[in-house]
Amino acid sequence: MKETVWGMIGCGDVTEKKSGPGLYKANGSRLKGVYNRTEAKAHDWVKRHGHGRVYVSIEELLADEEITAVYIATPPATHFDYAMQVIAANKVPLIEKPMARTFTECQAILDAAAEKGLPVFVSFYRRALEKFQKIKELLDEGAIGQPQLVEIRQYQQPAPEDFDKQNLPWRLQPAAGGGKDLDIQVHVLDYLAYYFGDITAMTGIVENRAGLYDVEDTISASFRFANGVVGSAAWCYVADFDLDEVTIIGSEGTLVFAGTSFEWIRLVKDGETTTYTFETPEHVAMPFIQTVVDELNGKAKSPADAASAANGIRMFDVLLKDYRQRYEL
Repeated sequence: MKETVWGMIGCGDVTEKKSGPGLYKANGSRLKGVYNRTEAKAHDWVKRHGHGRVYVSIEELLADEEITAVYIATPPATHFDYAMQVIAANKVPLIEKPMARTFTECQAILDAAAEKGLPVFVSFYRRALEKFQKIKELLDEGAIGQPQLVEIRQYQQPAPEDFDKQNLPWRLQPAAGGGKDLDIQVHVLDYLAYYFGDITAMTGIVENRAGLYDVEDTISASFRFANGVVGSAAWCYVADFDLDEVTIIGSEGTLVFAGTSFEWIRLVKDGETTTYTFETPEHVAMPFIQTVVDELNGKAKSPADAASAANGIRMFDVLLKDYRQRYEL
């Protein structure tokens, strides 16, 4: 049986339960080793998970000829450099989202991989989860008629660490390319692009209302997908309550669901509501990792689409351009 052998760069929170175990639990997949800038953290991760060995440098990991794919599980500011090194070593990159800080970086990654004849994967794992596959099924079978409009609303109260200006999390530092919208909402826009085709136009108003950090905290955006569906989004990460909701309005019904969680969908049609419920997998990225492994092992095509992931960053570049220039970020 063909096997995908993984190396992993970084061993932060995302690798503990969400994604890391999928590398050694997926069928036809094996995690051979881990590199982390702090070697002791890599040793601790390997000891606790019971899989892989520790590489003392990126060069050592990439020199291992048995490794065929590398999961890049580091903050976005490092994605471009690591992806280019992985591709130069003739290995397949699986990059945590967002793919990179800018579309220019994303396109350079795609171009380098194309020259080597390598695929690129970005960890938009919701595409493979049962809930989001069910939404696609309902849309494809015409459950709400012709989709017309998408409305996204995500409001969050600031987290305690958002107030610590001297020790902000990476997602709130300009080096990440943007704020929580670029960290969280790229997931939502990615699976909507999976349903409706890539976003072809995007505009909006971007502000920092609370002044807790330099990156944006409040956005009102409008966009259009390739199939003509139009959408709007209101994102505020300094609200006094939490809300996470997406509504897809069709000619014959409406779908309502939480934008980022995994448990439910409501279909509203002809005055009746049908609710679909789903269990959250133990490792939410594992179904997606399995599709990547299956594609690399020649068994089935993954729903992953790195070009679409890059286009999502292109649209965020357009949306955030004025804000970045205004504050010289």
